[in-house]
Amino acid sequence: MKENAIVREFGAVFIIGMGWPLPDGVPEEVRSPGYDDWNLNGDIIVQNFVTEYRHELSSQGMRVNEESLMAQLQHVGRLEDAELPYFKALLDGKLPLSYGGGLGISRIIMLLLRTGHIGEVQVGVWHDAHFKQAAAAGIDMIPDRIIQRRKRHHHHPKEN
Repeated sequence: MKENAIVREFGAVFIIGMGWPLPDGVPEEVRSPGYDDWNLNGDIIVQNFVTEYRHELSSQGMRVNEESLMAQLQHVGRLEDAELPYFKALLDGKLPLSYGGGLGISRIIMLLLRTGHIGEVQVGVWHDAHFKQAAAAGIDMIPDRIIQRRKRHHHHPKEN
């Protein structure tokens, strides 16, 4: 992955234009065509010290407008999605333009505490196979449920 290589070299980068394919035609990352305008977004990426993998701290940008939504839907071959309620309202001019993004607090905590999985700093809903895989890798995730059930003791009132 090119993002891994660049954060290894520079430590931290801000990448603009996430969503469109790179010059070699390979998409760096699959992005929703109906969220950010891929021409007006960017990610702050650093290297995770534990995994030595790219670690996204922030994704931010202008949300899609009518023009960018249609261009991005066309690019991913999903023009039929323009009929979905949210996209239709946007295309009909019924929604305001907006900006979004910010710092991922859990991702910053991961970096500061030097953890390798977001499940070590926040509760998430993970399937059992993921818990087992994490445990096998030595990752102590915060459980989203009680793993072992206790036996219930039924108390019956004493008869007189």
